[in-house]
Amino acid sequence: MNQYAIAKDLFSDDFDLSGYFDSLTFEYAKKSLIDAITAHDTPLIFVLGNPGCGKSFLLNYITKRVKTVKVAKYFTHPYFDEKEFLEILLSMAGKNIERNELTTEALISSLSKNFNNLEYTVFIDEAQLLTEEQIELVRILSDQKIFQFVLAMHKKEGQYILDKDHFKSRTNRVIEIQSLQDHEVARYIENRLISNNLSEFAAMFKARHIKHINRYANRNFRTTKKLVRTLFEIMNIAEKDKLSNSYLKINTKTLTMAAIDTGLLDVK
Repeated sequence: MNQYAIAKDLFSDDFDLSGYFDSLTFEYAKKSLIDAITAHDTPLIFVLGNPGCGKSFLLNYITKRVKTVKVAKYFTHPYFDEKEFLEILLSMAGKNIERNELTTEALISSLSKNFNNLEYTVFIDEAQLLTEEQIELVRILSDQKIFQFVLAMHKKEGQYILDKDHFKSRTNRVIEIQSLQDHEVARYIENRLISNNLSEFAAMFKARHIKHINRYANRNFRTTKKLVRTLFEIMNIAEKDKLSNSYLKINTKTLTMAAIDTGLLDVK
């Protein structure tokens, strides 16, 4: 595998914590979320942000790296019915129950005996997809202080859910992950490459290139990774096919090609 291919793989869109990026916006959201969870006084915490801003990475990071936070369960998608949801949570207490063995009321009662005072936290990602029935169930469990809930959702849909009567009059905390600034994108790319012994590639990115990347990616973390990955793939192909040296550099041509290939630029 040549160095362009290695560089390309560094920008995969995954939860690989080795790619952790301590941007100011992410660090602020991380600290705010950890502080809110460990205070154990807020039943409902909302993490809002545009798609691809790093909400899922943040939940995954805290689940795996922050020992002071007791995560009962991390639901990556809210695809569950009421009783299945309660049964999964009850299994966290070591209770072996058969599917549909207990009623909803009995499940909630058993959960209340095993979990209380917001000691344990439940993460629900993509929470904008919650149904009305699921939202009501979250409200019941949080009102009874059985669990503390962190609901991560898209900013626009999240604000709509926050305005619902289920949550509007209840104690909650809203944490928003902001878009990346130019200097944060530059530092992310530089750190990712240098930490993997690709400093010569890091030196190729100039301020004007970062501005192009941020403009194309709309300051979005996931889209930035996708764009840079595509950029190195173009350079990888150019190197293998022995194309012009202009394709082995970061310039307007290769950045535009990457934006087109990524679907960020419409040439029609």
